[in-house]
Amino acid sequence: MASQAPLSPTGRILIGLFCCACGAPAALAAFDLGPFHASDINGPPWLGLLAGGVFIAAGISVMLGERLRGSVISYGLFALIFGSFAAIASWIAFGPGPRECAIAIAGIFFRADSIANEIACRAGFGIGAGMLDGVVLMMAAAALRNIVGPGVLATVIDKAGVALLVLSLAPFIVPMLLYIFGKIFVESVATWRSTGRWPRNEAFIARMKAKRARQL
Repeated sequence: MASQAPLSPTGRILIGLFCCACGAPAALAAFDLGPFHASDINGPPWLGLLAGGVFIAAGISVMLGERLRGSVISYGLFALIFGSFAAIASWIAFGPGPRECAIAIAGIFFRADSIANEIACRAGFGIGAGMLDGVVLMMAAAALRNIVGPGVLATVIDKAGVALLVLSLAPFIVPMLLYIFGKIFVESVATWRSTGRWPRNEAFIARMKAKRARQL
């Protein structure tokens, strides 16, 4: 398979400028500058600033290319983009005011009544916000370790991020685990009823016996 040729400096600049141009209206609207105003933002002004800032930061990253990979600037731009996504999702999930979302299944859009729609909207964005916020905390802990070295504060922040990430994934993990263990239980009961014996992983038992024998 032929490898794709990297973008030329001119191509990177053009794409980067296009990304910046896409984000500029929302960012300027937060300050009542340009053709749009803060009142046009469906939320607080800082929401438009972050939404536009994501495109601007992405455009700058594209224009910089590979030259600053691994540098403080590249890490800062990545943190800005990721943190902006987390802040926007958190505001949609937990911020004040009504929420309304459309659900699409196989190209068909559904809208529930106002209360159910708002609950579904906040719950969906809440899961995503929790995942993003958890990763942001873990990134902050890693940055803190790099700056001041390992410590209690970095450990606490990291554990809080992991806990938040796991809690956010619980709606997916718990049903999956229930399905897996439920399937194993049903199959085990079926084996016991047909053979009178509970199923055993003979290969695993043999490996454990061999391991104990070597240790003795």
